Amino acid sequence: MDLSAFPYLQGNYAPVSEERDFGPDELRVEGEIPANLVGAFMRDGANTAFQPNHYVYPLDGDGMIHAVYLKDGKANYKNRWVETSHLKTERKFGRTIYGSVGKLLEVPQEVIEAGGEPNPVRNTANTNVLYHGGKLLAMWEGGFPHLLNNDLSTVGLYDYDGALKPGDALTAHPKICPDSGDLISCTQRWDSPNYWVQIFDKHVRHKKTIPVAFDRKAIIHDLQITENYVLIFHAPAFHDVTRAMRGENPFSWEADLGTRILAIPRNGSDPIITFETDAFFSWHFCNGFERGGQIVLDYVWINSMPFTQAQGTGIEKQPRRMYRMTLDINTKTVTNEKFSDVFCEFSRVDERRMGKPYRFGFAASSNRSWGDAHGYNCSGRYDFDTGETLLCDYGPEASAGEPVYVPNPDSPNEKDGWLMCFVHNPGEGQYLSIVSAGDFTAGPVAKVYVPTRIPNGFHGNWMQGLTL
Repeated sequence: MDLSAFPYLQGNYAPVSEERDFGPDELRVEGEIPANLVGAFMRDGANTAFQPNHYVYPLDGDGMIHAVYLKDGKANYKNRWVETSHLKTERKFGRTIYGSVGKLLEVPQEVIEAGGEPNPVRNTANTNVLYHGGKLLAMWEGGFPHLLNNDLSTVGLYDYDGALKPGDALTAHPKICPDSGDLISCTQRWDSPNYWVQIFDKHVRHKKTIPVAFDRKAIIHDLQITENYVLIFHAPAFHDVTRAMRGENPFSWEADLGTRILAIPRNGSDPIITFETDAFFSWHFCNGFERGGQIVLDYVWINSMPFTQAQGTGIEKQPRRMYRMTLDINTKTVTNEKFSDVFCEFSRVDERRMGKPYRFGFAASSNRSWGDAHGYNCSGRYDFDTGETLLCDYGPEASAGEPVYVPNPDSPNEKDGWLMCFVHNPGEGQYLSIVSAGDFTAGPVAKVYVPTRIPNGFHGNWMQGLTL
């Protein structure tokens, strides 16, 4: 492949082609893996299989899962493609067939007649990998999730026993209620502007659908739960699939409309509360909770929609900061304040405190300027009790992924857990970093070096108890 024309396929964004397996004897460990960690750290990401025809932002590559399995202080590594129908079709023809989210292409008739995937919208399965109710799922918000085996082999599309209907797209950013074990998710559709909250119980059975009507289809990437609400941001960021099929820029940012915040009651019967404020965009929430007639939301703020169809605009490099928003339920007022000056993204929290009062948020963070393509060289700890931000710095040239909080199974204390992420550092190599949440600036307590490159990716999770 010639990837020279695509900034987001350079450096550690470049894809890898091989699926690899490494055992404990092949993974060098610096430091000591906590002995009471039993499970797997998995992360999904975009990994282009064939010469791309359009690649502005790393949204379009095929999904590949990278996993490090931990048990008895030892590690195993695997990486596997998510075997989607779109990837299988392109393999059959030996070339790129499908376009990007920003530039859809009509599927050639010869491909359809040969039994290839007819849907022009590629299900990339590249955004998140989640373990819930014994189901391991690779997720992308534009289609059904893919069910995987523990060894990362693909079973196939998963429709929650028929709860998902053709055309439904399940979000890649569900939240798990720590009290009930419910998965709070949503579906959107390419052919409708509306939004549907979907709730599945801890046994992955569908419990409830809560419809939310909109006049236009906005880009709603994430959601947040509190004790009584599901929160979403309805920013004036729009995508028109008809324009995408014509090769035109399908994205539009209409700042004059402002951003609406919707508090959707989880009981499905009380009225939705709508708040209005100045326009802003956000990819990711950190956490949220209720206190005394207010809803508090911590999230990564961006001034406007950070992507377009065109290459080289730099729009994706605009500042991202941790913000705290307070919504007054009675007065419908919105207070929105910057929490930290640190450049950050991919915010996470101790999942045991999801939707509850908490102290620490974590995010991929940076103490340097962006180069030709974005990246984060630190993990950040954001202390919402003291206002302090601490950075675990992996080096000026390092590229560090989303830091996933891994709870200490022997302690309920946030400080007693760990942060895990993949780090690529030129000259040092690729490793899984394990950092103490309580001794954050001391550097990793363990580095598990992997003798193959792991490209920059999106979201991951700790799969407690999942082993090979």
